[in-house]
Amino acid sequence: MRIGRLGLVGVATLVASCGEKEFRIGGTISGLSGGITLQLNGQENLTRDADGPFSFETRVEDEGDYAVTVATQPPEQDCTVEGGTGKVAGADVNSVQVRCAARTYSIGGTVEGLDGTLELSLGGETLRVTTNGRFTFPTKLPKGGTYRVGVASQPANQRCSVSNGSGTVADNVENLSVQCVYWYALDSFQAASVVIGQKNFTSGIPDQGNNTAGANTLNGPWGNPVLAGGRLYVSDRNSHRVLGFDGVPTANDASAAFVLGQSAITGNTPGRGQDGFERPEGLASDGTRLAVVDAGNNRVLLYPALPASTGATPTLVLGQPGFDNDDIEPGPCDAHSFHFPEGAFIGHGKLLVADSAHNRVLVWNTIPTTNGAPADLVLGQRSLTTCAANDAAGDGVSDDAPSASTLWNPMGVWTDGTRLVVVDAANSRVLIWNQFPTSHGQGADLVLGQPGFTSRGMATTASGLRIPSYVTSTGQQLFVADSQNNRVLVWNQFPTTSGAEAEVVLGQPNLTSATTSSTPSDRGLHQPGGLLLAWPHVVVPDTNHNRLLVFTSR
Repeated sequence: MRIGRLGLVGVATLVASCGEKEFRIGGTISGLSGGITLQLNGQENLTRDADGPFSFETRVEDEGDYAVTVATQPPEQDCTVEGGTGKVAGADVNSVQVRCAARTYSIGGTVEGLDGTLELSLGGETLRVTTNGRFTFPTKLPKGGTYRVGVASQPANQRCSVSNGSGTVADNVENLSVQCVYWYALDSFQAASVVIGQKNFTSGIPDQGNNTAGANTLNGPWGNPVLAGGRLYVSDRNSHRVLGFDGVPTANDASAAFVLGQSAITGNTPGRGQDGFERPEGLASDGTRLAVVDAGNNRVLLYPALPASTGATPTLVLGQPGFDNDDIEPGPCDAHSFHFPEGAFIGHGKLLVADSAHNRVLVWNTIPTTNGAPADLVLGQRSLTTCAANDAAGDGVSDDAPSASTLWNPMGVWTDGTRLVVVDAANSRVLIWNQFPTSHGQGADLVLGQPGFTSRGMATTASGLRIPSYVTSTGQQLFVADSQNNRVLVWNQFPTTSGAEAEVVLGQPNLTSATTSSTPSDRGLHQPGGLLLAWPHVVVPDTNHNRLLVFTSR
């Protein structure tokens, strides 16, 4: 019996001893280039700098949990752990695999303006994009790798361009910028689809021959129309009013829904104060507010919200100290005043005004909030207190020839926040700044309509102009109302060289014709004075035919 008892005690001791056994945790590292620190159960650190087997000093009891993680990654590598967690099963663990590879970085950016399906390319990969916002390619590249992102397939009716599309990887690339705009496919001398202000395409009489203005008539419309908030705004210059339509009309002889500047839709008298206009010449909007260039009152009126009914009034005036009836005269040549302004642009946080008779463009770097606020920047002059035409020296005396920094009766202005385009009407040219100017009198980079900056001749060619008036652009296509040539010119690629030729003409059968038809038609123009791009329409005020023509992209 004694021997039996000792045997049982020995077995118990042996079992207890087996239950307390501890085991090593390890495995193999592969692909390592540099130093890596591994960690076991958040406690012991193990550092290695070469491929091969590894094993932690700390042991784990049988049936105990273990977790191997990467505490510190090697430089420019990403290491992953396979089989790094589990439970000890009565033996050492040597199956943990740590695999290291060169660190890679994502390539992506943002898309704006997309209306359809876009395909982008990166090397051999094609990424399909259907919504605006962020995008990222599945492919990642190592540091020092080169990338080039392009457009593999354009969306229908649009053209997209990539900025910051190539470079060398240093980190995650997140600054790709893809801008998509509508592409206006137009044919030279194509027919308009709709006429506004007349009953048909062969009529061109002011106010359709009536003694008063009407909801469906026009009298010398001039200046860029605006489409904002679903409403079309048209400056009806000789009736001293702005008409508001419910969108771009789809049928001839449409009637406006409301009027600004008059108390009734039939009114056509010049006005002053807060609720009147005299010869409004162009409109501008950033989508939330409306600007009216009230040329005859030497001011620009700002509506804080898009007006939607007759009687709506502006809340802010520029060019005059206030809305008093006496605040109408041209002001002195200073930062506050206008002399017959004829164009404006609001967007990208800025307000631009073509102060035409002062031969300059004024720039507010932020939208003004007080009446008569002074401009921040002047173009066409060396200072805010000189106003002579073509005065490069700033001595108040007009020079014999223009220059890259002078203006003579500017009208149309457009910017995408980076590039700036100004129609220099009396010099029969269009000036382009590749980067938005930051100093008074800064010279333009390119000129259209002339062979160089010091000429001002008039011509009827693919590269010539004759007293142009207004301009607009998609950012890729450029449109200019070449008023005295009775046509609209279209550059299908935004010009990058001076004297670039237009590719398409509206209003004329070819790029060397400037015919004024005695009878209006659906193709001809007589002194077009304004432009609006409202996809799929190009809206042109055909001023001397007292109408707007609507051309539709095919």
